[in-house]
Amino acid sequence: MTPDTTDSGAALSVPAAEQAPGAAPAGPAAAARPGAGAVVLRLFQKYSLVVLLGLSVAIYGIFGKNPAIFLGAADIRNILSSQAVLVVLTLGLIIPMTSGSLDLSIGNIAGLCSVATAAFYAHAHVPLFLGIILGILVGALFGLGNGLLVVLLRVDSFIITLGTASAIFGLVIWYTNGQSIVLGIPQALLTFGGGNFLGIPDSVYVVAGFALLAWYVLEQTPYGRSLHAIGSNKAAARLVGIRVERSVFLAFIVSGASAGLAGVLLLASSGAGNPQIGQSFTLTAVAAAFLGAASFKVGQLNVLGSIVAILFLSVNITGLTFLGVQDWINQLFTGAALVVAIAFSTALHRERKHRARPAPQEPASRP
Repeated sequence: MTPDTTDSGAALSVPAAEQAPGAAPAGPAAAARPGAGAVVLRLFQKYSLVVLLGLSVAIYGIFGKNPAIFLGAADIRNILSSQAVLVVLTLGLIIPMTSGSLDLSIGNIAGLCSVATAAFYAHAHVPLFLGIILGILVGALFGLGNGLLVVLLRVDSFIITLGTASAIFGLVIWYTNGQSIVLGIPQALLTFGGGNFLGIPDSVYVVAGFALLAWYVLEQTPYGRSLHAIGSNKAAARLVGIRVERSVFLAFIVSGASAGLAGVLLLASSGAGNPQIGQSFTLTAVAAAFLGAASFKVGQLNVLGSIVAILFLSVNITGLTFLGVQDWINQLFTGAALVVAIAFSTALHRERKHRARPAPQEPASRP
């Protein structure tokens, strides 16, 4: 899911002296000029998820039981506010995913950081901002642990983070005895979690700033380009001097810190350190990351596509709820979206690799 690099010298052009008089000049530019149908298809691929999002809003808004409520400003604010935690988790997740790694512990780390931040306030009575910083640092610490295990043991990140996710959940249940922490949380944090500024939830401003930072890191920095190179071909990245292990290690720290920020937002919005809630985010975050690769930078993980994918999932789940379907339909929809997104991303990745492969050249004929 990383950018393809093709050899610019692989394309052959016909010498001008051998072209028929009056014929249009042949070459890579002429051969690569797409037709109108190809342009339309490419635009549809690039913005397909945006189109599906618009269709979903129209369908639920027109044919739903309560279209006025579904399309109301209050419901839109509720969707934006409720997805703040998921957006931060997903954008943190695509950092290691870009390098070819997968962090399945992000939801559990977010739940742990939510409980830890609540505990800092309730038991240690720390100031507001110190509690926020400590919550993020707890997430970064567990991300550091994931990175060390993946790099030192050289085991698939899927297996490592699946194990640490279970261990983290057990640790949280042991510490809280399965009970939520609801006392001692600063009122300013709770007010922020449910507040609005200019009609937009306060948490959306935090998410927007974090999204800009994630985009800048992935698309505009040497570190982001290194992650793309590692995900495309780890051996080739190592040959050109990229420190693969260090880059992957830092990616897990960033993922953990992002989960820490998501945990703080979760505490602010829910008003309690709930030990049960964090792990429910993981599947949806993975689905949104893969589904986001179907738009904008088609076949590649990207920030804007992930955000649109989250809105698409949220609108459909909210719309299904308005239609009165049973709760298991929501899980079915999310799981189906994940399967379709992985299948689509895999197909696009194989197509891009096939296009990047230079065409076989015929041996020159002897005079």
